[in-house]
Amino acid sequence: MALKSWAATLTLTAVADTSLYEGKPDFNLGGTTLLAGTNQLNSVGRALFRFDLGSLPAAAVVTSVQVLNYCTRQPDPDQHTGPVESDFSLHRMLVSWGEGSGSGATGSVAMVGDATWNNRHTVGISWGAGGSLNGTDFASDSSATTTVGNVGPYAWGSSTELINDAQGWLADPSSNFGFMLMSQDENSPGSGRRFASKEVSSVGAPAARLVITYVPEPSVLGMIAVATCAAGWIRRRPICR
Repeated sequence: MALKSWAATLTLTAVADTSLYEGKPDFNLGGTTLLAGTNQLNSVGRALFRFDLGSLPAAAVVTSVQVLNYCTRQPDPDQHTGPVESDFSLHRMLVSWGEGSGSGATGSVAMVGDATWNNRHTVGISWGAGGSLNGTDFASDSSATTTVGNVGPYAWGSSTELINDAQGWLADPSSNFGFMLMSQDENSPGSGRRFASKEVSSVGAPAARLVITYVPEPSVLGMIAVATCAAGWIRRRPICR
């Protein structure tokens, strides 16, 4: 019996999401669309989102992971340099952050506990550097990368790194701080994109989702195998006369 024949798929929607915006370093964007990349005014944005894996069996073996999100807006082609296609990477977060509820295109003044460009929790708990620090606040190696151009749906993964991320969070939920989405071309104005969030989504343009394929814990697989074999033996057993 192949384990993959018992695989199940679970789709999770982000339970927290926000953005860090260089142009408004003390503002929180937790109640608006996600911003990543560099806008035409040369200000950088980085998106954060986190998923709750609590509905996954504790001893499950993760076999495939994808992150899905929908690009809802690209730069105006008639302004400045216009849109620039770039690679967007997911990086596992290493520290906690506060979602907040700042609204409007560029958010609003952060409340206590909210994430901003300057702080992961306002007031006084700062990032290693503005916008978060590579290797301190987020993992240096990306977990998955995809090229984002026009408005539409995009997928990241599945990759060994994404599978390891999910399996690690399942084993140690306290280490689950989610992902950062950032453009690899932050030096290029026009690489900025808006993505759907859990507060701003619609049919056909849903918030960030984590799609996990897994097999149950070994003990469950063993019970299923025994039951299957027993049922087959009973069907083949001759009737006693």
